[in-house]
Parts: sequence; structure tokens; C-alpha cells
Amino acid sequence: MTEVEETLRRTLGHAAEQAPGLPALLPQRLERIHRRRRQRARIALAAAAVVLVGAGATAVLRGGDTITAVPASGLDTEAPAEQVDKVWPEAVRKVSAKSPDGVPWRPQTFIDDRTLLMQAQGGKSGETDAVYAYDLDSGAPRKIADVPAPEGTVGFGNGFAVGGGQVAWWTGTKDSVAHLWTVPLDGGTPKVVADQRLDTADDGSGIDGLAVVNDKIVFSLYTGGVFTVPLGGGTVEPVQGGAGMHLLAWPWIGAPGSGGEPHGMPYSRIQNVETGETRTAVTQPGEQLRLCGVTICLGTTADGTTFFRHRDGSSQKNVPGSVHSAYQPVQDRFYVSIYGVGRPEGVGLYDLDTGRSGRLRIPGEGSSIMLPSMDSSGRMLSYSLKDDLYLIDLSKIR
Repeated sequence: MTEVEETLRRTLGHAAEQAPGLPALLPQRLERIHRRRRQRARIALAAAAVVLVGAGATAVLRGGDTITAVPASGLDTEAPAEQVDKVWPEAVRKVSAKSPDGVPWRPQTFIDDRTLLMQAQGGKSGETDAVYAYDLDSGAPRKIADVPAPEGTVGFGNGFAVGGGQVAWWTGTKDSVAHLWTVPLDGGTPKVVADQRLDTADDGSGIDGLAVVNDKIVFSLYTGGVFTVPLGGGTVEPVQGGAGMHLLAWPWIGAPGSGGEPHGMPYSRIQNVETGETRTAVTQPGEQLRLCGVTICLGTTADGTTFFRHRDGSSQKNVPGSVHSAYQPVQDRFYVSIYGVGRPEGVGLYDLDTGRSGRLRIPGEGSSIMLPSMDSSGRMLSYSLKDDLYLIDLSKIR
């Protein structure tokens, strides 16, 4: 178990232990109740964000923000010289941080090349209130639907994906059921198309990946297993070869997952379910890999040099300083990292292809700092500062 995983385990464990207890219970019943409380907490967090980082403790907030506490000794990443909107003005735009209903919102994924799916978050717990289609050219939002939260819901509107003219997502209940929902992109009434029982015996905590592919919802469980269900509703079916695996980026699945068992470097082994191709991340003696996507991995050599390279060990690029990030390299070229001297001072966006970099307008707060959110396609970075939502479209960077 990594330091970050242990920190999260302790945090969730303490939260469960502080929940009201029942007197005079047998030890076996206490254990069952402890598991259920821990599971409910993890269902509520399951949609938030990737939580693995190279150093420091990480807290995940509902809605996708990742707050990272970084040890001062580990901060040696080079700070970019200019703001990101000066380096790549064509890629950065600033919009309102609130929906037309007046609640905070954030992008989830692209509907098409000019339209974003936006998730509006209201209520005291930040649960999803509604989804919108946001036109990047005109700035005009269109409400698609309110997002239901039936009685007993503890995981509110998670894992939004688009395909086949539908928006799909899931919600989790306190009685260990994940509901899979859809609504037409043109608008309408959301409906439940399937239910997935969560494995309470293995402390299951929901769905850790969801996509819409060929008129089917593809999803994987936090505890492992990849499944499909028709977009219009029907029977949930396991994907061949998907037992114990997790959805990385369709058609790629892999193990271990980003937070489930067995422990290890996430997605060190991946498989293409359409072609059968398998890939395993290559390491040399003394090296440590921290994050891997479909193609690129982040790691450190035995002498502490930070590098990015292909899974097969080729095309290695060394970078100065450490990289403090919760995200896999995207589009085989971009990564974000925290920088600072003695404390986290900001977050930078770095381009491996050109060597250029830009500072995001995210301030540090003592020993912690917020990381930007990444949409599920790896194309859009976003973060909110007061009344402004900053969007960085990485596809615009040439």
C-alpha cells in the first residue's frame, strides 16, 4: 500500500469510526457496520478525481477538485516564466463559474468539437443538480435535464459520458446499488437503464470508469470488473477478459485500478479488448513508475531523475525537478505539476514536445494547493477562481 493510499484509508477509517454507533453489538456485526459506513463514504467520493500523487497527502473533494498537501522538501519543479494565457492564448478562455441557475458548474466532457457537457453542482453537499450543453463559440448554455437523486442516494451524478445522442452517468445508493442513467442530449426525462449490485463483501464502492461506446454503456467497478449494458436499457454483461480489470480509455482496460485491489502502480498492465493487444510497463532496476496512461508513463530513475517515456521503455524524456501531479500524461505530451520553494506556490502546464510551459492562476494555501480538473477525454483542463471558470483546450496547442 502506498503512502497516499494509506493516508486515504486512515482518513476514511476515522470518518467511519466517528459515525454514531450501536451499543452491545457482537464483534462480527460491528465489522459489518464499519464496512458499510466505509463503503458509503467511498461511494460518495468515487466520482471526484484521481487521487494518486507522487508525494504528500491528498484530499479529494466532491465535484472533482483535488487538494494536495506537498512536503517542502519535494518541491523542485521549475516554475514557468509566463502565465498560461500568455503562452497559449488560443487555448485559454474564461467563463462564468456558475450555471444559469446560479450554482457552481464544471465541464465533464466534449459533446462535439464546439460544445461542452457541463455539470451544475448545488446543495450543501455539492450534489449534481443538472447538466447543460455549453456552446464554446457563443457562450450560450442549454439545459439538458435536472439530475435525479432518489431517496437513499449517497453518490450524486457521477462519471458523465456522452454518445449515441445520450448523456449517461451513475448514482450510488446507501444499500449498495449503482443506478445507470441516461437522458437524450436534446433534453428529456432521465431514466434508469440498469442497476449494478456492488460487492459489499469486498468493500465495493461504486464505478471507477464509464464511457459510451457503440450504443452501449461501458463501465468498471472500483473493486474490478468491466461490463457493458445497452444504452437503451437491458442486461448488464461482463466484457470478455475484463474480470478484475478497470476501464482506462476504451478499448483499453487494465490493472491495477487507480484505487482498488490488488495494489501496485495503476494500469501497469493493459489490454485492448478489440484487438487483444497487451502492454506492460517496462521498468529498469532501481526505477519507480508512478503513473501510466495508454502510451506514456511517468517515473524516476535510481538516481532520482524524473522521466516520461513509452510503456515499452523507448522514447524517454528526462525533465528537470520532480513532477507533482495526480494525472497521467495526456495526448502523449502534456502534464501538470505543482511548483514552489518551501511551499506550493502554483501549478504549471508543461509541454513535453516543445519544452514550453505556462503558469495557471491557482494560488497555494499554506502547505496545500488545488489541482485543475481534467475532462474524461484528456482534452480540457479547468479550474475555478472566485467567479471565473478557466478552460484550457489542449487540442488548440500546436
